[in-house]
Amino acid sequence: MRPTFNRLPNLAMARILIVDDREENRYLLQALLEGNGYLVDVAMDGAEALVVARLSPPDLIITDILMPVMDGFRLCREWKLDPRLQNVPLAFYTATYTDSKDEAYALGLGADAFLTKPADPDELLQLVHELLHRQTTPARSQFDIDETVELKEYNAVLIQKLEQKIDQLEATSFRATQNEERLSLALEVEEAGIWDWDTLSGVIIWSERHAQLFGMRLADFDGRYDSFRRWVHPDDIGALENAMVTAREQRSDYAQDFRVVWPDGSVHWIAGRGRFLYDAQGKPVRMCGVIVEITEIKRNEEQVRLAAQVFESSHEAIVITDNRGDIITVNSAFCDSTGYRPEEIKGSNARLLRTPDKDEEFFHSIWNVLKKNKHWHGELHNLRKDGSTYPARLSISAVGDDRGETSHYVAIITDLSTYKEAEDRIQYMAYFDALSNLPNRTLLRDRATHALAAARRDHGHLAVMFLDLDHFKTINDSLGHSVGDQVLQTVAKRLKALVREVDTVARYGGDEFILLLADSDAKGAAHVAQKIVEALEAPIEADNHSLVVGASLGISCYPADGDSFETLMKNADIALFRAKSAGRNHFQFFTQEMDASAHDRLELEVALRGALHAQQFELYYQPKFNLRDGNLVGFEALLRWHHPQRGMIPPAEFIPITEINGMIVPLGVWIMHEACRQAKEWQNKDICNVVVAVNLSAAQIRQANIVKTVQMALHESKLEAKYLELELTESLLLENVDSVLVQLRQLKELGVTLSIDDFGTGYSSLSYLKRFPIDTLKIDKSFVRNLSDDADSRAIALAIVSMAHSLRLNVIAEGVEDAAQAHVLSDMGCDEAQGFWYARPMPADQVEVWLRSNPGE
Repeated sequence: MRPTFNRLPNLAMARILIVDDREENRYLLQALLEGNGYLVDVAMDGAEALVVARLSPPDLIITDILMPVMDGFRLCREWKLDPRLQNVPLAFYTATYTDSKDEAYALGLGADAFLTKPADPDELLQLVHELLHRQTTPARSQFDIDETVELKEYNAVLIQKLEQKIDQLEATSFRATQNEERLSLALEVEEAGIWDWDTLSGVIIWSERHAQLFGMRLADFDGRYDSFRRWVHPDDIGALENAMVTAREQRSDYAQDFRVVWPDGSVHWIAGRGRFLYDAQGKPVRMCGVIVEITEIKRNEEQVRLAAQVFESSHEAIVITDNRGDIITVNSAFCDSTGYRPEEIKGSNARLLRTPDKDEEFFHSIWNVLKKNKHWHGELHNLRKDGSTYPARLSISAVGDDRGETSHYVAIITDLSTYKEAEDRIQYMAYFDALSNLPNRTLLRDRATHALAAARRDHGHLAVMFLDLDHFKTINDSLGHSVGDQVLQTVAKRLKALVREVDTVARYGGDEFILLLADSDAKGAAHVAQKIVEALEAPIEADNHSLVVGASLGISCYPADGDSFETLMKNADIALFRAKSAGRNHFQFFTQEMDASAHDRLELEVALRGALHAQQFELYYQPKFNLRDGNLVGFEALLRWHHPQRGMIPPAEFIPITEINGMIVPLGVWIMHEACRQAKEWQNKDICNVVVAVNLSAAQIRQANIVKTVQMALHESKLEAKYLELELTESLLLENVDSVLVQLRQLKELGVTLSIDDFGTGYSSLSYLKRFPIDTLKIDKSFVRNLSDDADSRAIALAIVSMAHSLRLNVIAEGVEDAAQAHVLSDMGCDEAQGFWYARPMPADQVEVWLRSNPGE
């Protein structure tokens, strides 16, 4: 236990000067003293100590003896001659001058204490305590000698120590030379390189062989750790340095294999071994070790590892026997094929795999070929553990020893039954859809060819149905493809159950199905189609969801609608489009009028694809007014198409096509940017400063990042978000509710306003109005049209206005065409209106003229 000292009050913060040329010695002594409440100054030699002390005399000096520039004896002599310092206690703390003559000489010079390193910390602290609390002033010297005698004794001590050191160094050098010679001989045999790392200075010393193992000359290495590290493979640096840290912390030997990259780019494996060396205080000061190249060993290990991996991971069964045919080892594939465990089969002769269908002569012929050609291959049947057989392709090779004699046989066995199953599966996949197990397009076409040939021969009939599920994309997008796949599988089973064995139900792709009804006329096809519509109205259970999916069907018949499969398919597709356009969830037969309509639609679709690039689109703007004061409150942007040959084409003709072919998305982006640009231009011209409304389609919400589109349009036009209104349909809010809700909230965060267009014509519900961040409801023009003479229309309009106001929503009526309608709406409390009564839609340049001629608007 460390003693506790009662320090004098005036020495509670005594200052001690430590003099030592070794940094680690100064550090350890400083830490001990400062940890016990003393202030500490340090100096590297006697000369520096005198400078420090004369500037600010300490309360005690502790000094080493053997130091450069000025040693401890010289320091003590100068110290005791200085009037300011001679009364300050001086203690020697040395590891070199340790015998009694050294101590006597030191005390004779006037030293107050003499202590040898390393001293017990408690003993050292006790000495410090005693020297600081000494009450009498020491004499300069215990000997009354003149300066000449003192100098002679000083020189004698130094000479004696020098002779001792020389003897020690010579002995050490002789032993080191012997050890080095022995080590060099050993390392030459091992072709090893030597390294020595001074961890204090950071300098690394390599042997010539070490440099060679790094692909360098010794002169090319500058001794820096960073230079060594630069040649280590980047993937191995972490492991190498971790191994060094572990060796240092656990005081264990260092061992690590790593790669080095030579200056020529080649990679070599190195085995490094080493050990840390520690000083008396346990601090690591050096690390020494050797390296040897192990590239060839690593290469051989890799080859063995790869061979073992190939052997075990091979899909082919592999058997290795001795030259008598006794089994030495087998791989996992062999065990899978035969049912034997490795320990069961090892040591058995390979003949236990023979089947009774081959006689002894057959196997004798195999051995004759093996002895002659060292190889045999062919097909036969093998016997499993359970007694069953399987077809196999067998390849046997003889392996020779150093004398060329056969020592082993390697047999590779391919289980052909697996290949047969794979061939059958491939054949199946070539003609059937993997998800629904229904015939695919290839098999459908083949069956249609045969069915048409039979119908032509027998003057019979044939019906082709093209079926498309309604809103299937919404199910996929909102509930995931797993649920969508289950829906398709259920639909396939229901369709299959509704037709005869002679009919074909095929999956054409996605959510499209084709039904080929053999020997069926229009009446029979209509009967089947009606059953399909009814069957698909029943809920489908998928992943805890109860889903109702409708279907639209288009039907074409042979011979009335075509005499080839391609024509019948095309016409059924045209009829399907008409069924979808008419409201979905029912069927339509093909007619010649549809063909003309389809041709016209195709022409429009082709023209549409180049219309945006050709700048054939234009926005018209219809004003919206406040019903209370008659002021202009905004414009609705409406798309118009100037066809180069057909002139102005109504939106009702081309918008549905853009929604089907996907053009609505890029077209919607253009509309958003153009409307924002135009609104900002009117503001800059000081023409008007009102909100512009843009319609959003369901396809834009489903397929495009509408939030990013709006952000970009506002940013590029520099239009404030409060001047942009987005109009959405009711049906859009019911598709993929969670996703739509997230996007609408993000749009609201931008600062735009949101309205529901054509309100009252869809699934109007207070529940979704409360969920969605809507600002405005727009009464559909079908109710406005009959306001004057239809009580039901007035009641619906009044209910919409009342409901909207109760939810703090704004209400606007569209399609106002006369004063009577405007008056009724005003009396109901409707907020805004638009329609021909106020102004027709007009292009942007006419808006400016209209506003100037109606300055009060």
